[in-house]
Amino acid sequence: MDDVTRSLSTAQTHQGSPGLKQVRRARALMYSEARKYFHAHGVLEVETPVINPATVSDPHIDSIAVVCNGQQQFLHTSAEYAMKALLAHLKCDIYQLCKVFRDGESGRLHHSEFTMLEWYRVGWNYLDLMAEVDDLVRVLLHDTFRLEDSEFITYQELFRQYCGIDPWSCAEEDYRDACRKAGLTFTSRLPVDAYQSLLLDQTIATHLPGDRMIFVHDFPPEQASLARINDQGKAERFELYVAGLELANGYQELVDAGEQRRRIDADNKKRQQLGKRPQAPDGALIAALERGLPECAGVALGMDRLLMLATGVEDIRKLLECPAG
Repeated sequence: MDDVTRSLSTAQTHQGSPGLKQVRRARALMYSEARKYFHAHGVLEVETPVINPATVSDPHIDSIAVVCNGQQQFLHTSAEYAMKALLAHLKCDIYQLCKVFRDGESGRLHHSEFTMLEWYRVGWNYLDLMAEVDDLVRVLLHDTFRLEDSEFITYQELFRQYCGIDPWSCAEEDYRDACRKAGLTFTSRLPVDAYQSLLLDQTIATHLPGDRMIFVHDFPPEQASLARINDQGKAERFELYVAGLELANGYQELVDAGEQRRRIDADNKKRQQLGKRPQAPDGALIAALERGLPECAGVALGMDRLLMLATGVEDIRKLLECPAG
């Protein structure tokens, strides 16, 4: 039994196996509490289109294409691009609670359709936002999952502590050795970011303490995604783990249109190396950055995984099923 299953089983044993009605009520309460929280903190709820003409270039995310009005479009993999376009106009704190879609994601912890809570704080930094995520998660879990004091650890210290390597100085062979020691196998050489993701997702996350929130912050530049890279060469990004589950991913948002284009180009080169189709830049996102995205921090929180903790349900698919007949 892995740490994730063990932690969820403990919660389930405490609460009893939840039925369909209990799960639906727990979800409704969580959504209501999230909305009350943001209303009390002056954050505006928004809605953006689910179907869009462009999609993300991230080589590790596959979008679901649809035909709309005779043209290929995409179900959004997150509301990020559209929310940033809106943010460039509104220039105020916003949030959205919505369904998102990703192809090829299936299993106990993954589903092609899931619910994401995403919000942006104007004038905040990513450290401020980590503190708010800590506060909100405690509100949403309430007394359904007991949490000790949170732990905040840099990406560098995390890898030193759990793998004995330093991402800022180690060589490829050090990553390969760490993967072999962890029982991770592969048939060919991988890019550095792939080794890092394998170790974090498949090894480190499963050994993190299960009774507290673990905020991992200050990522290597190759893991920057849409986060700003500071003068020390660190991506101002964080991820939240609880009981081995990755719950949230946050950034000090990139506001430079030129740098955004360069990262999309780099992503598309990786996509081609992986045999995937390149994705055209999202014109609305680029236009928003050129117009002037305010300095802000943003985060996306996976509500279904949070609901797994709240209910003790061990399989995300059971949270999304509808009775047949």
